[in-house]
Amino acid sequence: MYAQPMAGEARPSAAYYIALGLLAVGLVAGLSLFLLLATRPHSTTASVEVGTAVGADCPVGSHATSCYRFTVTNKGKDPAVATCEVSSAPGTTAQFGEGTAITTVTLLEGQTKELSVSVVVAGQSDTLAAPQVSCPGSSV
Repeated sequence: MYAQPMAGEARPSAAYYIALGLLAVGLVAGLSLFLLLATRPHSTTASVEVGTAVGADCPVGSHATSCYRFTVTNKGKDPAVATCEVSSAPGTTAQFGEGTAITTVTLLEGQTKELSVSVVVAGQSDTLAAPQVSCPGSSV
């Protein structure tokens, strides 16, 4: 006489043990990736360099007294987002090509972009000086 196994006492199949092993491996891999990302040193500042002002032709219809180009370069090792601000010289008003004093530039590692700035002499001033552009950046 053979004893019949009771319900619920069936032995799990090999597929069950394989699935359980894969689950354990997945959990260990997931935890390892999380710890790698959470503990890596991350810089929030990027090395964005702004070149000097170079005289440029003004777009037709811009009504600007003078125009300049500034080269912005990402010198860092990560993509960067820079918020650039133009500062007018005394007696002038300067703005980027979009008509604002602030613009955002996204740069990949080593990438260079040119920013156009138009300058209008304010009031009765007859002095024209180049504006200044600063672009503090942050890593993406």
